[in-house]
Order: sequence, then structure tokens, then C-alpha cells
Amino acid sequence: MSDRFPPDQEVRVRKRDGSLEPLSYSKLLSSIRHGLEGGGEAIGMEAHIAAGLAEAVHEHVKKAYPAEPIESTQLSALVEVVLSQTGHTAACWATQQHRAIREQQRRRLMVANPRPSDGRYVRRRWDKVHIVQHLRRQHGLGAPVARMLAGRVEQLVFNCGLRVVTTGLVYEMTKSELLAWGLLPGALVVKKIRSHRSDSRSREA
Repeated sequence: MSDRFPPDQEVRVRKRDGSLEPLSYSKLLSSIRHGLEGGGEAIGMEAHIAAGLAEAVHEHVKKAYPAEPIESTQLSALVEVVLSQTGHTAACWATQQHRAIREQQRRRLMVANPRPSDGRYVRRRWDKVHIVQHLRRQHGLGAPVARMLAGRVEQLVFNCGLRVVTTGLVYEMTKSELLAWGLLPGALVVKKIRSHRSDSRSREA
């Protein structure tokens, strides 16, 4: 998760939840590389090409948005324009398709939450922002880390292929990600103790 350049504290990106974060070169690079890979660029070439394009986008945003934040949707559109205008039409198309599929998944997925008054489940549309807010409020994580983990949870949920998920399932997946990253306080690692019987068998052998 390291940046070739540290996050630019002077240029801010406004996320979908309204929060601001510094412009990140590494995220630009990752987005462009995924597009190039999806567009069928030669293996090994996409890394070199992506670095140059990411630097170009990075510098353009710094000059074009010196005093006000750029919307995350504008940044995504800018990446697509740069890919298209530099001859990487397939990569541009792959990036657009990925974004369209992700938005479709978000629109069709519903989250069921039990109502405290009578226990009946109330459905609402999926919104990753709720996970970000939960991670920040309940676990004290910073916005960038919370969004990264929320994105991983979102992908796990989408991979299930379900149309409706419960809040309980989402929170358990979130807890698993926190455990995986060592961010759940009080988590213990329990080593499996070999039984006496297995020890006896190994000695007999």
C-alpha cells in the first residue's frame, strides 16, 4: 500500500460519502494497470505504460485543481479519457465496463436489517458508506483504511452472488477482514495442541 509518491496533501479527492482524502498516486496507478490488463495489454508492458499515464494524470489534477477537491467520479472519468486519447481504447472500455458492472451490483443488492420493534426485516439498498462509517465509528480507523477494508468487504459480498444479504453477514465479513489485517483488538491466536495419541503413534513409528 506504499506510494511511489506520498499522498498529495494539497490536492484532495471527494469520495462518494462526502469525505476528503489526499490524491493518491498508487490508486491512480492501480486503476490504470487494471484497465490495461483488462484491455489485453502484453504481460509486463502494462506496468511501464501505467506508470507514465498515472504520472500524467497526477500532474494534470495537481494543476487543474489547486484550490478545490476533485470528485472521485471526475477522477475516474479523467483516467478513462487519458486511456482513450493515448490509444488504449480496449483498456478504456474495460475500465468503463468494470465501473458499470460494479454500479449495477450496487443497485441490485439489498441489505436486510431486523427492526428492533418487532424483529421484522427491513430492506435497504446496498451502500458501502455504511461499512466505512461503522469502521470509523466502532473501530477508530482513518478514512483511507476504512474505505480500503470496506471495498474488500464489498467484493466479498458481491462474490457470493446473492440478491439479499443480512447486516449480520456483512458485519461478520467485516470482522474477518479486521482479523486478517490485525485490526481487531483482543484477537487471540490459538495453536493446535497435538493429542497424546498422535504423539504415541509418532514415537512407535
